[in-house]
Amino acid sequence: MSSTWTLPDDLVVPELPDDHPGPGSPMPQHWPKCLGCGDEQPTGLGLTFTLGEGPVVTGRFEVAKRFQGGPGFIHGGILMTAFDEAQGMACNAVLRRAVVTGHMGTDFKRPIPLGAVLEFTARVEGTVRRKVYTSAEARIVGGPFADPDVIVGTSHGLFIVVGHEHFEKGKDFVDGAPSTGLDISSV
Repeated sequence: MSSTWTLPDDLVVPELPDDHPGPGSPMPQHWPKCLGCGDEQPTGLGLTFTLGEGPVVTGRFEVAKRFQGGPGFIHGGILMTAFDEAQGMACNAVLRRAVVTGHMGTDFKRPIPLGAVLEFTARVEGTVRRKVYTSAEARIVGGPFADPDVIVGTSHGLFIVVGHEHFEKGKDFVDGAPSTGLDISSV
């Protein structure tokens, strides 16, 4: 089964920034405490990313035992988290603006065993005002069942461009309880 996803007619494919370092360049983590890519998140996925051709990034991670769902295989929520991170990083690479996930759909195509090394390819399909439309696919490139020609999952996303002040509200939560003045109703 495959979900349908129709891109809007007024979609604009963004130009790469002038200072884009080019394909093969590593991408820095966007925040050290991020569950997807942060190096200060010991239980996180540990995804790493490089820039691809055009509005594309590639990411990798090894499916550790702690990511198990059914016996011997990845939990579907972990795969969705990795897709979310990959598509968000594609937005970051192209737009250089903060984004949040508005919608994401994932199709699981093949079982992914523990110990597999997954490679994600994510791209920005285009933008409409503050909306960013993305897509991604995953392949097993190392470990059990490795076959880089077989797509094991696909995803599409809608991300919303936000100002950095959006994340200022969350800083109160990083090291403890929220401050009494925080209004989360607008987040």
